[in-house]
Amino acid sequence: MKNLWSDQDATTAITQHAAQGIGEDLALRVYTTRLLGGEPRLVLHGGGNTSVKTRMADITGRTIDVLCVKGSGWDMGTIEAPGLPAVRLDPLRELEGLQALSDEDMVNVQRSNLLDAKSPNPSVETLLHAFLPHKFIDHTHSNAVLSLTDQPDGEALARDVFGPRAALVPYVMPGFALARKCSEVSQANPDAEGLILLKHGIFSMGATAEEAYVRMIDLVTLAEKRLAKKTRKIFAGATLPGQIAPVAEVAPILRGLLSLPAKSGGREAAQRFVLEFRTGPEILAFVNGKEIARYSQQGPVTPDHAIRTKGVPLVAPAPEAGKLDAFAKDTKAALEKFAADYHAYFKRHNGKLV
Repeated sequence: MKNLWSDQDATTAITQHAAQGIGEDLALRVYTTRLLGGEPRLVLHGGGNTSVKTRMADITGRTIDVLCVKGSGWDMGTIEAPGLPAVRLDPLRELEGLQALSDEDMVNVQRSNLLDAKSPNPSVETLLHAFLPHKFIDHTHSNAVLSLTDQPDGEALARDVFGPRAALVPYVMPGFALARKCSEVSQANPDAEGLILLKHGIFSMGATAEEAYVRMIDLVTLAEKRLAKKTRKIFAGATLPGQIAPVAEVAPILRGLLSLPAKSGGREAAQRFVLEFRTGPEILAFVNGKEIARYSQQGPVTPDHAIRTKGVPLVAPAPEAGKLDAFAKDTKAALEKFAADYHAYFKRHNGKLV
């Protein structure tokens, strides 16, 4: 993982933001957030978050401690200062003494302590950033880190790879409970440069924007180097038809099956989709694997990715040339089962949100 920090670019960011009345801390927070967000091996759109603890004036003119943390809906790769809304820090830190806090109450407290009520909702991991003492905090869903920790012996691998440089945190759903657990682990490991959240991602911390960023790059590089030493497992290939139908013949079938009819009364038009076709050695190795029905249904590498990908994909049969009627029939059956399974999944878990 390449370190993209540039003293010249950092100085430019400070100067440009100063012209807008934005302080150095927030300027550098924007700068390094963009560095992280521009690397897809660290962050996919909507994922990850960053923060900085600084001081700002409230409506009365008093200078108070605030946490500027990534807001929902902002892409780290293109973020601007408004995408890091300022939240009063002291009220957030007081919450650590509670034994429990619902997501609804957590969001309410965070929004009620925004310096600007028009700001986006602070990240679901705002309290995690608030409870840790470090000034700059970076969080990503690094492919390399997840490739280690998602393995059956992931915890042991992580301990061996990172040693005392990063403390390990067991999987906890993001929110108040995770914030408290990370604070507990951090206090027990005060010299750690980062936190490895098993099955989730990685946090790095520092006194400066550069320190937190460089620690993220260094820790991810450790994971990459370990992975490079491992023998790459090749998916055993499935038996495929002698000739696959061309995409131009397959795509209309898929578009037809995926389209949704107009609602009764005609008030809403039918929903149709544009398809994007991707191929390449790694993609083909995955989709043509003999055991794709098993490994494709294991879920994303981190729950955060489910925002974009959902839990599991639909697996359709190989479209054999000259037999597209059979392909359409089999794919329609697979699609109907996929939809039924998803409705059952939603019904099964919907009560947990009430």
